[in-house]
Amino acid sequence: MIRRATIQDFDRIMEMMIEFANSSPLSAHHDPQYDDQYVRKLLCEVMNNGVIIVGEQNSRVEGMLIAYINSDPWLPHVKVLRELAWWVEPCARNSTLGYKLLKKYQEYGKKLHEAGVIDAFMLTLMEISPDFDLEKRGWNKVERNYMYEGVN
Repeated sequence: MIRRATIQDFDRIMEMMIEFANSSPLSAHHDPQYDDQYVRKLLCEVMNNGVIIVGEQNSRVEGMLIAYINSDPWLPHVKVLRELAWWVEPCARNSTLGYKLLKKYQEYGKKLHEAGVIDAFMLTLMEISPDFDLEKRGWNKVERNYMYEGVN
């Protein structure tokens, strides 16, 4: 089941965020030491100005997609819903949970766009992300991120 998160999901979301951080290619993210109160406040802010979607399997939250509405720094009237974290637990990666989270995110993004709340919605993939062939599903590649690690 895919649904919007509630405050009661915060503990589980924070557990998954630790796994998400530890899977990052940026070693500074590894073994995160979160300020519990700060993270809970941030999650409430995202719930009020974005969306947190969770996916359940066998009565347990096994995936999430978190997105926040940002103003463009140069054009503050331009609002974009940006995915901040998309995570599916390894035990659920051979299921349709990740795709279902993506579909629900698209539904929310389309509704917010049609209502004039946002101008666009974005998704970021890490190099280790599965290939969903997003371009076939209506997504356009607009930019890439690179992390400098030195010259070989």
